[in-house]
Amino acid sequence: MTNVLVHELPARARELMSRLQDVLRSDDRATELLARARLQSRDRPRMVLTGQFSSGKSSLIKALTDGAVDPVVDADIATDTVTEYEWDAAVVLVDTPGVQSGLRNHDELAVSAIGDADFVLFVITVNLFDDASRDYLQHLANGLRLAGQMIVVITQAGKLSAGDGVREKAVHDALGTPAFTLPIAEVDSVYYLRSLDGGSRADLLRTRSGIDGLRERINRISADGGQLAQLRQPLHLIRQLCDEAQQLFADDPRAQTALGLLAAQRAAISERRHMIEQSLVAAESAFTSACLADATAFADTVMGLPGDAVPAAETRLWEALDRHFERFAHAINRLTEMQFDKLTERMLEIGDSNRARQLLVSGDVALETPDGVRLGSPAGPLHERLGAGVDWRLVTDQISKGRQWWGAGDGLRNASGSTGHTVVKEVGHLFGKKFKPWEALKIADGIGKAVKFGGYALQAGLAGYEVFREERAARRIQIENEQRHAAIVTEIMGHAGRITADARRQLWQTIDPPMDAFLADNQAAQAEILDAGAASGAATGELRAIAAEADRLLSVRITGEGDPHT
Repeated sequence: MTNVLVHELPARARELMSRLQDVLRSDDRATELLARARLQSRDRPRMVLTGQFSSGKSSLIKALTDGAVDPVVDADIATDTVTEYEWDAAVVLVDTPGVQSGLRNHDELAVSAIGDADFVLFVITVNLFDDASRDYLQHLANGLRLAGQMIVVITQAGKLSAGDGVREKAVHDALGTPAFTLPIAEVDSVYYLRSLDGGSRADLLRTRSGIDGLRERINRISADGGQLAQLRQPLHLIRQLCDEAQQLFADDPRAQTALGLLAAQRAAISERRHMIEQSLVAAESAFTSACLADATAFADTVMGLPGDAVPAAETRLWEALDRHFERFAHAINRLTEMQFDKLTERMLEIGDSNRARQLLVSGDVALETPDGVRLGSPAGPLHERLGAGVDWRLVTDQISKGRQWWGAGDGLRNASGSTGHTVVKEVGHLFGKKFKPWEALKIADGIGKAVKFGGYALQAGLAGYEVFREERAARRIQIENEQRHAAIVTEIMGHAGRITADARRQLWQTIDPPMDAFLADNQAAQAEILDAGAASGAATGELRAIAAEADRLLSVRITGEGDPHT
């Protein structure tokens, strides 16, 4: 089953935090942790559904939420309200009046509701576009520049079949851009709602409904835009508090020390991931802002140029876009190096702390002090000193690993071959000067077509503006020029959005695996202590269950065309 992650992550985080608070309230020693066990209030994602009246928006809301939200279906086009539905207090679903119903205030209400949307579902039936719905799609995607957060949802797909690519082409043609297009989902809400009743045909109806495909596309947009990374932060906090709380229920002081050190290692990685994400968002914003300024200036320029002057303007645009990406790539390289340097420093602090030294020595691990004197180990078998049943060598090896694994103790620049150095080197290679994403996407041809189709050619017509005796004809030319201008900007910014999405995806695909591997070893060391009964009881068991569910949610990755995998 495919879930909408912008709904599932915050809903599950609230549930897990409530369970964690119950555990912490059971022990007076957990007062400080309980004070930290609070989810920060954050703006909930807003998903706005818009389209012509009777296009199936209300039924789509019910299907998308598995019936949790059941709007009143009213066929009266005179209904003129914007209705907001709370979806488990995690997402706000906004149902807007049907547009192009002949009632101007409906269109105004719908556009107003879209103003602060995180996602826009443009809903249209299998009858597809007429002139009015085409103009409305262009207004939203091109004029209001919402293309990066839009999905075209074609409803009632079960009623009428279509050949491969027919509906995709209809959307592309309606958008009016040569190369860039919008993601689409073909759905049948009735099929999906019938599948919820069960029966032998339930799986078939669900598959044919296409609702899971729509959810996948929402997840893809959420991942590309960074929303999912932000929504995972509360889960990192929950996971960290679970680790820290385990120390409270450990009977053996050495187990308490080890669990505390392991928790500190996990916290160090979680904090760096958060800071990388924050820095990446800032770099993406700077990149897209610079691209938008040049894309708009380019569209302004070519609308008034003769045909033979357009290639020179295009060349200047490509040069500017390349410069913007080089700055973006440099920012990614710098933020990665900076954050891994800080991670190295923190891992060294943990490994060199007095608690770590005491544990490593008592764990029969030879360790040199800063002055080169080797600390000895107390007499007696290891298992007698630290408790039977625990492989303390595994635990102490994990504590020691942080000192070498992230930088060999001397920082990244002098740590060739260490994991931290390798990751930074791979990121630098990935976003090196040879990476030319604008060329790889081959957008020059698409934008050239956009210009030739609607730029200077229409401007030539407008140059003879006074020859048009009818105001209506003059207005038509003006509107067409405005549409072409917006389409050119959308074409460029659509590719800019793909570049940031690809950069985000490739960056995390490089950073995540070594971090995840380290955390898996960290968790194995923690489990070695907990499984041996060094920390036991109902509280410990519940903390482990909460941590396991947080880990499951944190491990969800969006790959391919939006499929979530764990």
